[in-house]
Amino acid sequence: MTTPQSAIVPDHCKAGIFIEADVLPGCENAIKQACLTGLDALAALQQQFPQANLGLTIAFGSRLWQSFGHCEEGRELKPFRALGNGLAPATQHDVMIHIASLHHDINFALATDVLAAFGGNITVADETHGFRLLEERGFDGFVDGTENPQGDENVTRVGTICAGSPDCGGSYVLLQKYRHDLKKWADVGVAEQERCVGRSKATNEEFSKDVRLPDSHLGRTNLKENGIGLKIVRRSLPFGTVSGEHGLMFIAYCANLHNIEAQLLSMFGETDGKTDLLLKHMSTAVSGAYYYAPSIERLRSL
Repeated sequence: MTTPQSAIVPDHCKAGIFIEADVLPGCENAIKQACLTGLDALAALQQQFPQANLGLTIAFGSRLWQSFGHCEEGRELKPFRALGNGLAPATQHDVMIHIASLHHDINFALATDVLAAFGGNITVADETHGFRLLEERGFDGFVDGTENPQGDENVTRVGTICAGSPDCGGSYVLLQKYRHDLKKWADVGVAEQERCVGRSKATNEEFSKDVRLPDSHLGRTNLKENGIGLKIVRRSLPFGTVSGEHGLMFIAYCANLHNIEAQLLSMFGETDGKTDLLLKHMSTAVSGAYYYAPSIERLRSL
């Protein structure tokens, strides 16, 4: 059981679909068959469109995963809890579906097939379509994902559980939706925006630690323990419309839940009372959930 699910490793995808759903009572066994059907649909579209970098992750909340009985796998998984006195709400669901590729139309085709496989066994709680903006920037105007590990080997090492564990190839997942107040952000001004993020906006140059604000985004998320960086793999994408809401679907994969949770605790003031300046000036978290994405082999043998 060693192959990570296929939406974890590929970087620089142009489009993504994020779906969260709850399983109806008594339908747990049907979910296992739906996962097989979904993987078959993925394989068919990957064969038809080999250059699309199409990937799929199907992941499970703790309640559903524990019902499958694989107690030695995904042992760190737990329900998401609200953080920062409600700044990060908890909206835990049973199933997460993450689809990513270079083409939205192919994503849509796969999402249609996967949801058809799950059928009436689930109730969809949220479906959000994300897309890559110019120069891989977010709606805040800054380059997104700069801290990601580079290269498939490094991504696999950081994002998935290593060989020798019973859950090798699995991954812990965080999914959060953030809404952005872009008018409020524009009123801050570029220089203050850069101080809030900890990077230059035009050149994406990281500010040195001696000038970086402790509650800047980098100050809150660029963490180390015993001299080792707490790395995660981000596969986030902006979402929104020109005339309506704007935001970020933040999704992170990691070999352990600790790295993800440490960053959240720091961002939302649970460690020292300081909260990420982006939360003050632009972003509002409107959802939050943890999931476990087993390896492809385990997903086929649930």
